[in-house]
Amino acid sequence: MIKLAVVGIGRMGGRHARNLIKGVVKNARLVAVCDTDGDRLSEFCDRYKVAGFADHIKMIEEVRPDGVIIATPHYSHVSIALDCVERDVNILVEKPISVTVKEACRLTDALAEKPRLIAAIMFNQRTNRLYRKAKQLIEGGALGDIQRVNFTVTDWYRTQFYYDMGGWRASWSGEGGGTLINQCVHQLDILQWLIGMPENITAFCRTVDRDITTENDVTAVMRYKNFDCVFTASTHELPGTRLLEIAGDRGKLSIGKYSMRYVRNKMSEREVNARATRDYGNSQDKKTVSRTYRYGLSRLIFDGIYGQQARILKNFASAIENSDRDMLIARAEEGLNGLSLINAMNRSAWLGESVTMPADCDRYADMLAEKIKEEKNIKG
Repeated sequence: MIKLAVVGIGRMGGRHARNLIKGVVKNARLVAVCDTDGDRLSEFCDRYKVAGFADHIKMIEEVRPDGVIIATPHYSHVSIALDCVERDVNILVEKPISVTVKEACRLTDALAEKPRLIAAIMFNQRTNRLYRKAKQLIEGGALGDIQRVNFTVTDWYRTQFYYDMGGWRASWSGEGGGTLINQCVHQLDILQWLIGMPENITAFCRTVDRDITTENDVTAVMRYKNFDCVFTASTHELPGTRLLEIAGDRGKLSIGKYSMRYVRNKMSEREVNARATRDYGNSQDKKTVSRTYRYGLSRLIFDGIYGQQARILKNFASAIENSDRDMLIARAEEGLNGLSLINAMNRSAWLGESVTMPADCDRYADMLAEKIKEEKNIKG
C-alpha cells in the first residue's frame, strides 16, 4: 500500500486528502497532512483521525511517506517540492508548477539529477477523454496540416466572494497573477499538449468588474509557423463558453465541455482547390463525414463526486507502485510549457508588444517583482 501525505489542506488539498481517506485510490492511503493554519489542521485531524503537522519537513522525516501531494499557494510549490526531492520523496504538485519559469527551473533541474523519482503535476484536464481522443487524431494525421485554432474559455465564472475567500487569490504577491495562472493554466497546458508551442505571442489583459489587482479577461494571439491560435478567456462572463476548434486541411475538431465533433473532409483542402473547375470548388469534392464523441455519463458522475483530480491521484500512486515515471499522465517538468505561455502573455500585455518564444525568464521574474511592489503600494 502506497503511503501518501498532503501538504496544504485548503480547498483542493482537502479534497485530495478526503479522496484518499474514502479509499478512492485503492492502492494508497493517507498517512499524514500538513498545514500552517492551526485551526484548520486541528479540525481536519480530529475529524478524520489522521496525523497532522505544521511543518512539512518534520512530517516527511517522521512519517516517511512514499509520496507527497503539494496543494499550497503557488509561490510555495517549488520550495516544498525541493525539500521532498532532497529527501528522495516522490511528489505530485498542484498546478501551476510555479509562478515564474525561472523559479520552476530550480525544481526541474533538481529532478534531472534524480531521474528515478516520480514527479507529477496536477493536469487533470489531460484525463478528459475528449482531449485524449483529439490528441490521438491530431498525432495520427486525421486533421492534416493545422490551419487555424480558436480556444474560448469563458465559463470559469468567479464572483467577488470567491476572490475575497483567500487574501492570496488574484494578486501578484499571493498568487502570481489572476485568471491565467489560476484557471487558464489547464487550457494552456492542453493547447501546448495538442498543438505544441508558438513562435511568438501578443496578448491583451485587463480587469473587468472585480476589485482585484490582476487580470480576469484575456485575449491572446499565438503565432505558429503556418497558422495562428486565438485564445480568449475570462472569469466574469455568464453563462460563458468553452469551445476549442482545431481546423486542418483534412478536417476539423470542435470540442465543447461534454462532447467533440470530428468532421473529416473526403478530400483535403489542397486537393479540392487543385481540382476546382468553379469559383467555390466542385460540390462533389467538398463532401464530409462527421462523428460525435461524448464525455460519458459515468465519468461525469465520478467527477461530480470525487473530482477529475482523483484520476491523477490514482495515476500517481500507480507510477510509484511500479517505479515507472513513464506511466505518469503529466510529469512535473511538463508544467514548464504552460507556465511559459502565461509568463509570455503577461509580459506582452504589460509591454504592449509581441513576445518571441521562448521568452526571457529572468526578465519576466524582474518585471513580476516590480508588479508586486506596485501592488503593495496600492494596498498600503
